[in-house]
Amino acid sequence: MHIPLWQNGAHLKSCLASISLSNIKSRLPFDLALVKDIMTTNAKIPKVTTDTTVLDATNLMNEKETSAVAVVDDDDKVVGFFGERTLLTEFVKLNKKPEEVKVGEIMHMLYRIGPEATTKEAAKVLAGNKATRLGVYDDGVFLGWVTLTDLSRDFSKEGLLDRLRSHNVPEVSEVRCPNCNKAFMEKITNHEGLIVRWHCPNCKYAL
Repeated sequence: MHIPLWQNGAHLKSCLASISLSNIKSRLPFDLALVKDIMTTNAKIPKVTTDTTVLDATNLMNEKETSAVAVVDDDDKVVGFFGERTLLTEFVKLNKKPEEVKVGEIMHMLYRIGPEATTKEAAKVLAGNKATRLGVYDDGVFLGWVTLTDLSRDFSKEGLLDRLRSHNVPEVSEVRCPNCNKAFMEKITNHEGLIVRWHCPNCKYAL
């Protein structure tokens, strides 16, 4: 936005004050845009429980026309996600019927990022972990998630989308602890074999 130089200082001050923060944000480059501005909010994300069958979860995904659903526990806390890649990398190898498997047995863990992080930072985490989405958390509260699709909506991000997709590999089954980076997160399951959380054996960090 071009701002003419005025000799009248008061007039200049008035003009500057009229420029809204939203207008400035809309002109920010890709690496300064914030995750909170492009993420899919919690309220818009379909959810299933750990006891939901793969059949019911995929039916919900088809109904909502989404590539993934969040998985919540008995306390309505998001503990992971189930998506198209989960079907391909975790479910197919079980050689079972979709009504016989619960999403809590095969769901993926969500890597975390804060709402104030830049989209450039989010892209680095996605690329570095070969992931397709990140959970957006603020002080442990799930606000939503940011996906590869969210990052690619603007034409300026097409190069990023191509670069990330070029990996063409499934999300990794082993996840290194985001806290200490010295051990892999271990799945903690209940007596029914459902994943209830992930735990680091080194620093005791838990998700």
